[in-house]
Amino acid sequence: MRVRGAVLALAAVGVLGTARDAAGQAAVASDLWQVAGATLVVPGPLAEDGSAAFWTPAVALDRPAAALRLGVEAVHAPSDVGVSGGIAAVGIRLGAVGTLNAVYGRLGVDGLVRTETSPEGIGGDIPVYAEVISLGLARSVARGLVVGVAARSMTGQLDVVSRTQLGLDVGLRYTDPNRITLAFATRFFDPTFRQAGEAASYSAAASYRTLPSPMLGTSGVVTLRYGATVTHGEGVQHLLSAGIALARVLDVDAGAAREQVDGVSVWRSRLGVGLVAGRYRIYLARDGGVNDFGATYRFGLTTSWR
Repeated sequence: MRVRGAVLALAAVGVLGTARDAAGQAAVASDLWQVAGATLVVPGPLAEDGSAAFWTPAVALDRPAAALRLGVEAVHAPSDVGVSGGIAAVGIRLGAVGTLNAVYGRLGVDGLVRTETSPEGIGGDIPVYAEVISLGLARSVARGLVVGVAARSMTGQLDVVSRTQLGLDVGLRYTDPNRITLAFATRFFDPTFRQAGEAASYSAAASYRTLPSPMLGTSGVVTLRYGATVTHGEGVQHLLSAGIALARVLDVDAGAAREQVDGVSVWRSRLGVGLVAGRYRIYLARDGGVNDFGATYRFGLTTSWR
C-alpha cells in the first residue's frame, strides 16, 4: 500500500491549485507515465520497439526495411501499485515526406474506492487515469540523422477533477560511421512555457554498438547505452544498460537506473528480453521496483510490412 499511496500522491500533484490557474496546470495524473517509463531498458531517445514514437518523435522507418509498423504494449503493475494500461502505435512511411507516427496510450489506477467508517467501498470506484493521443512526423534529413516532431494531447482525471493539456515534442537521433548513436527527446513539452510544463521531461542518450562477432555459436552484437532524464521538481535520472543481440533473433538487455527525489537516491534494476519470429517481435520488460517491491511489467508485440 505504501507504493500505491505514492502513486496517488504523485497523481494528486496535478490537482493542486485548480481554482487558481486551471488552464495553465499540468494534466492531472500525468506522473502515472513514470510507472511505464521505469520499464525502459533502452533510454527513451534510443527506443526502437513498437511504442518508440511515444518516447521520442525521432522514429523513422528505413526505406528498404518497412513501409508500415504496428506496435501494441500492455503495462501492468501488481496490486501493491495497481497501475495498468497500454500503448498502441502505428508508423507509416510516406515516401520522401517521412514517417507518420500515431500513438495512443492510457494508464489508470484500479480498485480505488471511497470509504467512511468501514473498509467497504461506497459509491463506486474512484477514476484515476492518464491518456495521451499523439501525431508526429519523422524524417531522415542527412546521412545518419533523423529528426522528428509530435503534437500531443494529454488528458488526466483524478476523482472529479480532470484536465487536458497540449504539447509539442521534438527529437533527434544521429548515428555515425563508428556505430555511436547520440539522441535527444522531449516529452509532454509545453511550448507556452506556462505551469503545464511541470509534466515535461527532457532526455539525452548515447550508445555504442560493436561489429557482429562469433558468440554462443552464432553471430552476436553487444550494445552499451547511457541515458539521462530531467523532470520538473526532480533530480537527474540516470540509466546505464547493456544488451546482447544474437543472430537478430534473440536479444537480452539489462541495466540499472538511479533516481533522485527530494534528495533521496534510489536504484532500480531493469531487464528486457525480445524474440523475433518472421515479421513479429515479442518482448517483455521488467522494472525491479525499489528493493524488488512494486515491480512493473511491460509486454509488447511489434510487426511490420514492406
